[in-house]
Amino acid sequence: MAKAWVVDLWVKDATEITPTGERVKVPAPANQLKSLGQLEDRFKTTKFGQGMRWSARWLEDKDGVSRERSKSFKLVRDANAFVAEMEDDIRSGRYRAPEDALQRFRDVGELWLESKKRPKEVTLRRYARELRMYVNPQWGSVQIGSISRKQIDKWVAALQDGTAPRVYTRNIEPGKLSPGSIEHIVGVVFGGVIRYAVSSGWLPSNPMANVELPRTQDAGEDLLTLNHVEVRCLANAAYKVDQRESDRALIYFLAYTGLRINEALAIKKSDVNLKTRRVRVLRTWTEDIDGKRILGPPKTWEKRTVPLPRFIAALLKDLLEGQDLDAYLFRAKRGGFVHDHNWRNRIWTKAVVGAGLKESGLTIHKLRHTAASAAIAAGADVKIVQLMLGHKDATETLNTYGHLWPDRLDEVVDAVDAARVEALREAA
Repeated sequence: MAKAWVVDLWVKDATEITPTGERVKVPAPANQLKSLGQLEDRFKTTKFGQGMRWSARWLEDKDGVSRERSKSFKLVRDANAFVAEMEDDIRSGRYRAPEDALQRFRDVGELWLESKKRPKEVTLRRYARELRMYVNPQWGSVQIGSISRKQIDKWVAALQDGTAPRVYTRNIEPGKLSPGSIEHIVGVVFGGVIRYAVSSGWLPSNPMANVELPRTQDAGEDLLTLNHVEVRCLANAAYKVDQRESDRALIYFLAYTGLRINEALAIKKSDVNLKTRRVRVLRTWTEDIDGKRILGPPKTWEKRTVPLPRFIAALLKDLLEGQDLDAYLFRAKRGGFVHDHNWRNRIWTKAVVGAGLKESGLTIHKLRHTAASAAIAAGADVKIVQLMLGHKDATETLNTYGHLWPDRLDEVVDAVDAARVEALREAA
């Protein structure tokens, strides 16, 4: 049997019995020879004159099971064209079950989230939030098979100018989105759902394939770093807020080790070796899918060891004196861990104002830039800075801090000049 064929729902072949008792089919008369109005009753089906006349049929093999599918047409030429296209799709492997493309984006998005096994829970929580706030308001009820690049381009433009539909919250005001936010919402979350649909065999191609997202600012552009004097002013301003040495030490620790705030707040006494001036970064504070605070592996899952300047080791010695090995290095007033949100609101914000840095745009995370800048100025190579900051690879480090390494172009071309002169002299 052919993979695809056309069936006339109104007209059928009749069966006659020969004088010998044999049953034979009598083909229905050709349409051009006898009109439907004159058609003999024996050639009419029970559906004669009802609904669409032509049915395109094909065999679908799915999950090892073969079943017949169909689609009705009013005109025979449309049915034949559909069958020709279907046979071509079947032969080339492009065939997709029609109902697969009819799935709503929201339902596919839920399946995509359920399929994610590697990201941390806090990352999954971000995916779910961006689906709910930005993606589903635009695409939730849309059939995945109807999504086109043109529609996606229009949505990206609407995200840029702030007119795209979204779910608003008290913490996020309506307005334009930054290129970085658009890259994550469209490229990672929306694109992830589309790629999941393609890999599942529900879409023949990826409508996101050639979509251009707005250019994000290069990581190294307008990099904010503090000099040694500014770091001291900031640390002293943090101490003045609550008169606690741990707040001053935390500023210095972040500015010279390059740890992320929640990595630093997860450091325990057992992770610190004051003799070798090394700190092991084994964990970080993060959140589970429900927003509950938990300890997890460091970002990019890379555990590492970072060095301590002598003056910071001296500060930490006083903080660790008399503490159990399981005690946190930086502790709350009543003991236990420090919540970074509380510390930011209670100490950091006031310290930035007290140090005269309010207008600089300084954030806690940007202290990592200061640590990298100081290390590079002291002669650290790219591998050392990568390991210190916990970057996944050296490419990320170079993209962010490459401009801070000394320009050796003149040194290189002068060496080339000298080598050329020497080579020509020896050849003379």
